[in-house]
Formats: sequence, C-alpha cells, structure tokens
Amino acid sequence: MLTMTDYEKIRFSIEREGLSQREVARRYHHGRDTIRKVLTDAETEPRYRRTKPASSPLDPFHGIIDGWLEDEAARKVPRKQRSNSLQIHKRLREEHGYMGSVYPVRRYVRKRSRRFNPQQVYYTLSFQPAEEAQIDWGQAQVILGQQVVTVHLFCFRLSYSRAAFVRAYPCEKLECFMDGHVRAFRYFDGVPRRCCYDNLKTAVIQVGDRQERRLNDHFMRLKAHYPFQARFCNVDSGHEKGRVENLVKLAQRDFLVGAPRFADMDALNAHLERCCREDLVRLAPHSQKTRGELLEEERPAFHPLVRGDGPAYVSKTTFAGKDSLVQFERSFYSVPVAEAYTNPVAVRAYADRVEVWKTDGMIAAHPRSWKAGHFELDFLHFIPLLEAKPAGLSNARAFLGEPWGEDFTRFRAELNYRNPENGEREFVELLLMFTEHPEAELKRAVAECARMRAWSVAAVRGTLAFTVSAPCPSMDVSRWPGLAVDTDGVRPAAEYDAILLSADTEEPEPLPVFEADLSWAETEAALTRYDECFAVDATVGDMAGVALYDRRRGWRGGPGA
Repeated sequence: MLTMTDYEKIRFSIEREGLSQREVARRYHHGRDTIRKVLTDAETEPRYRRTKPASSPLDPFHGIIDGWLEDEAARKVPRKQRSNSLQIHKRLREEHGYMGSVYPVRRYVRKRSRRFNPQQVYYTLSFQPAEEAQIDWGQAQVILGQQVVTVHLFCFRLSYSRAAFVRAYPCEKLECFMDGHVRAFRYFDGVPRRCCYDNLKTAVIQVGDRQERRLNDHFMRLKAHYPFQARFCNVDSGHEKGRVENLVKLAQRDFLVGAPRFADMDALNAHLERCCREDLVRLAPHSQKTRGELLEEERPAFHPLVRGDGPAYVSKTTFAGKDSLVQFERSFYSVPVAEAYTNPVAVRAYADRVEVWKTDGMIAAHPRSWKAGHFELDFLHFIPLLEAKPAGLSNARAFLGEPWGEDFTRFRAELNYRNPENGEREFVELLLMFTEHPEAELKRAVAECARMRAWSVAAVRGTLAFTVSAPCPSMDVSRWPGLAVDTDGVRPAAEYDAILLSADTEEPEPLPVFEADLSWAETEAALTRYDECFAVDATVGDMAGVALYDRRRGWRGGPGA
C-alpha cells in the first residue's frame, strides 16, 4: 500500500522535475497504473477502497436484533433494564445458533443506536439575578455514630450565582421536601422568582397528556406562602436542570467523599452548610467573579420573607384512644390523658418533629420518629393518671427508665428506705406535683432538697413556697462624701484596744436620729447637725431623694458605722 512519502515523491518527480510516468515507475518500482492513480486521485491521504461491503457472520441476525430492541422500546422498558450487547449475544447463541463473537454485536448495536438515537444539541442558558433556582434529590452514604446510613440530599442551587444549599434527610417524603425549601430560603434570606424541578412524586400527583400537572395541595400551600412559580422539566429530561445535577455530584464526590463519620444528623448538616459557604469562594463558570460576589449582586432581587417560615408539614386528623396515643404513619405519639376520648386532634408532621393540635392550640410536641412501631412518649402526659392508678408507676411504658431525672430517683430510694410501706405512695404524691407546678421549678426544688438531704414531700412543698425577697437597692451617697467609705467592714483590733485603754472616758455626743414623721424643717436641721458631726458641707434637696437613705426610723450613720 502506498504511503504519504510515495505520494510526495511521485508527484514531485512528475510535476516539478518533468519526468515521464514511465521513468517514475522505473525509478520507484511501481506499476504505471499506480502512478496514474496517484496523479488522478484528488485526496492527498492514501487509503484502501472496498469495491463491495465487507460481510459479517452477524448479517443474517440483524432483523432479529432490531425486533428485540424495538419491542422493548414499544413496551417502554426502563432504560437501565433494556438488553445490552452481552445479553443480545447470549440470546443469539442460545436461541438462534449464532457462532460469532460478541464484538460484531457491540459494533452493530452501537451503530444502530447512533442511527435511531442521534446525539442531541443543546442551548447555552443564561439567567437573570434571582430568576430561577434548581432543586433535586441525591443520595450518599455516611457513618452516623457506628452505623453506615444512606442519607438523602436536598440540593438547591441558584441559576445565576451558582450558590448552593445542601441538607441531609432520612428520606424524600413531602415534609422533608418542604422543609428543605424553608431552610434554603432562610439560608439565602430571600426567595427567587421561579424554582425548577423534575417530575418528583412528592410534588406532582399526575402528568397529563399535554404536560399539564396536578400538584400536591401541601406543595401548593407552600408556593402560596412565599410565593414563587414552579417550572417542571419534560419527562425523562433531567438534563434541563443541569446546574443542580452537577451540585448533586459535587455533594457526593466532594462534600461527602470517603463516606465520612458524624456523631448525628445535626453534625452532618452543619458540615454540609459549612461546605456550601466555602464553595462561595470559587469562581463561577464563564465569569471573573466568585459565586459569593454574584450572590451579593443577586440578593436585592430576592423576594423578602415577609411571612416568615412557611408551613413545612403534612397534617392528619385523628383521635386519641384509651391509651392516650395518636398514630402517624407507623409511629405512636402521646397526648395528655385529659385529651383521650375527646374531640378530634390534628397531627402536624414536620421533618424533625410532630405536633398535636386542637382548635384552641397545641397540646403535645415530640421529636419525629422514622422507625416503625416506635413510641414517642412524654411522661408528664401520664402523671395525672397516677392518682387513680398508682400501680402503673412500675410498668407503664411512659415511666420506663425513670424519665423524671436522677434527683427524683434518689428521692424515691430514700422514701422507700425510710418508709417501706408508704414510700411509693409518697413518691406518687411527689410526682403529682407536676400537675401543680412547672416542670423546671419542681425539678429545681427536688434538687435543692436532695442537696440538703431533706427527704420528704413536705420539704419540697416548703422549698416551692419559699420565695427569695428582692435585694435592696444600693444607696446613692454621692451627696454625702462622709458616707462614701471604701471598706470591707473589718476594723483593726488595735482601735478597740486604744478605746479601752484611753483615759478619756467621756460619753461622745450621740449622732442624730431621723424619724419617719419629721417635718421638712426638722429634717433639714437634723441633716445640718449630721454634716457638722462629720465636717462636711451637704445640701438638702428634694425630700423624694432624701427618703432613699435618710427617712428611716432609728437609723444612725457615719464613717465606720
């Protein structure tokens, strides 16, 4: 086969040196037909041309492969479950006796895919400040405590500045989805004009024939609170929100690389927020500014949070039964025993807590439980029941582990030690005081009695009844410098010795005494005598000011008094 060097030599010899084709063929040992072909070929690069297409052992099976692939496409088999080249090669060998290798199958499937699924061409997008934010979910593995856990990442990215917000949740339920919005808007201190989503089931109930969507009522309530518009991508077109798709990869491969260890979910979310703030120092694509600088340009265009945090909960109406519990999903939450068998209650489930409401306000709040069959109980809800059923103190689920605290546990042991017959009854009486006093005050009183080793219910009641009087206000003695003495009240013993040993035993002139019912003239005369005793020149002002320090019955004053 001729090379580029042969092409160059042949053409140079004939066209530049003027040699004939016969002489060139003799010099370079090529046939005259080859020389003529080099001169007439319009292409510079030599190549081999087939006179007819090459045959392949796979040619008879092309129709079978096309039928399989078209059938899967017609049945809308998910892309990740469709037949690949290895599966097609295996079926051809087992069902149709194909004897060739897998490589012709791979080449044909790739060629067919390019013919029926050509590569798409996309627009380069540009956004105005606060015009749009893109939102999506991702997953990552982390270690919480000692357990490997798969967490779900709520990813929120502003399209203009590329500023990001990422938060981890135990699942992708609607309450987590809405809580992510609330926290993202609080993080950026504003709301963009529009948010872009794919067709996630937590927000979109149904997609119609003309891409018309029926949205979840809770999601519509969140949109009306802030408010903002929603834009949904076409079905199976996640690339239409590529900015947040890249954020999901960034969170998985950078923020949480290596499946790091955290104490709990709060520590994980604190780490993710710190990573989002550090990401603001990076330059934005196609810009000479950082993401943080673009975010500052974007802030004035945000819609302000005029109504505070939005309603990020799902609600359910139910009843509290004989066990004073309400059920939400597969977990149980306690309410006060007085609410059992009463009117319906509304259970509001947030991402981190569950609240139970009646028409006149909230009656219970618990941390959110995601475990099936788990009980979230507040022992204070069941304390009133001890008055009628004190035996439940030992085995009631709400009292297991003695949730009232270590001081109450010590109190119980001491009561039973001192009064084996009625100790439990006295402890029940102590617990019933939770219905009369706030929890913090009763626990403080019990702790004080335990410190003083006063092991009785009466001592606790006395501690609760005792109120410390407010401290007396300090006196303003700036008008009488004689009273402004900086001393700790301790006098040297030598002064007393000097008095006892002194020969002068005359009785000193008594200091003036101020009575509460003195007239203005009498008070002024008394203060004048007081000033003469201490060699100061004081001015008597308004009686309202004098009453702060002078008009007290039987008061004597002076330096060292």
